[in-house]
Amino acid sequence: MDTKTGQESTLEVDGVFVSVGLEPNAEYLKGILPMDSGGQILVNDKLETQIPGCLAAGNVRHNSSRQVITAAGDGATAALSAIRFLSQRKYKP
Repeated sequence: MDTKTGQESTLEVDGVFVSVGLEPNAEYLKGILPMDSGGQILVNDKLETQIPGCLAAGNVRHNSSRQVITAAGDGATAALSAIRFLSQRKYKP
């Protein structure tokens, strides 16, 4: 569908590449978390923000390469940081 006109059409193809965009979706966190001029959240090398226990990973973080493979790695890093944060506080679910 044409996003400007709403007109639908059909195109036969052998394959499709789906792009979900390059703009970080963190507008709702402005004023809560520090961000760079592009709207990406500032983090350290453990993906921690200035708020203890609050992490940012993937395209939304500062200096992201905006690639799905690095976003997956960010997820793993953030998970390990979250485990470390919770274990230091002796959190027991």
